Amino acid sequence: MFDPISYFRKLAKTNKICKSNNFVYDLCSDPDSLQGLISNYKTASNFVFASDTVDSNTHSQGVGFFDRQVYTVWILASYKFDDMADREIKLKLCRSVFQQFLSRLIKDKEDMTYDDDLAFLDVQKVYKHELGRYSMSGVTGLYFMVNSDEPIDLQFDETEWEQEQSE
Repeated sequence: MFDPISYFRKLAKTNKICKSNNFVYDLCSDPDSLQGLISNYKTASNFVFASDTVDSNTHSQGVGFFDRQVYTVWILASYKFDDMADREIKLKLCRSVFQQFLSRLIKDKEDMTYDDDLAFLDVQKVYKHELGRYSMSGVTGLYFMVNSDEPIDLQFDETEWEQEQSE
């Protein structure tokens, strides 16, 4: 099974833009709980957060069943409060990191150099959303979502059930 927490940690730690701009890697559960941003805000300006929870759904593509896991990653940068020129510079920085992360995802999936489970990632459709000017004062950036459709075994096993008794 693909381990998004370790994978995106590796990307954040080895990407040259992230290293030269002192990006801090941390985990979060959703956009309302970016605890790493709050706890590191005084000592760090740039962040990569991987979600430690996933949204998922089970579906069939006609030949078996799959569990679609949706992995979310935030790339955020602090800017000078009320300085829209600085905000634009920092947003461009976040866009560059995203582009490099996506190109690395595509390369690793094609090469299968990181993990066989990358085979299930859908790098053809990656959703990205940039934060609006007023969503977080002094912080800009984006988040992106990558799907993974992993096959699952849903064969019914009678031994997992007790016999029903008639009333």
